[in-house]
Amino acid sequence: MSLTLIGSQTSPFARRIRILMENLAYEFKELNIFEGEEAIALNRINPTNQIPVLLDGERAIWDSRQIFNYLNHTHRFQRMGWEEENLLTAIDGAMNSAVSILLMKRSGMKIDEPYMFVSRQRERIESVLDYLRTYLGSEKAREWNFHTISLYCFLDWGQYRELLSLRDRPECMAFMKLHENRDIVKKTQIPKVA
Repeated sequence: MSLTLIGSQTSPFARRIRILMENLAYEFKELNIFEGEEAIALNRINPTNQIPVLLDGERAIWDSRQIFNYLNHTHRFQRMGWEEENLLTAIDGAMNSAVSILLMKRSGMKIDEPYMFVSRQRERIESVLDYLRTYLGSEKAREWNFHTISLYCFLDWGQYRELLSLRDRPECMAFMKLHENRDIVKKTQIPKVA
């Protein structure tokens, strides 16, 4: 198996796959998805024009959730029941909402205005963080699996992009503190200038 992961160092979706693949042999190919030849090349590989993309020989897997499913099928990282799937859907929903807000901000839109779309994205993020309180207070949050990896990448990225404040969420801060010193977390840390 010859694996290549296409992504960026700043994407929380790509980072969670990089962390998941910690013990697998693969090549990481970083590219700029927003402009130039790299953006055109990505569109040829993935019609959704998103990262990450996993290449396994001639096969391309387009989405981080599908990449997880593909690798989990092969390597059996963890068993997933409906509760675990729902938890992952909640985390993914919050990440997607935060990415939407960031793209609007970078497009020059006023994200502090009471636009319905922005308000809806912010409400989704807060709703998910409220929902996760019980999970973050449980022993499951101490485990290192795709759920905790995904949540860590989201919270870290959200703070980095100044889209999340965890000051009033001590359970999130404790969770971050618990996992921040893992070697793979440090190795995949978001670059300071990006």
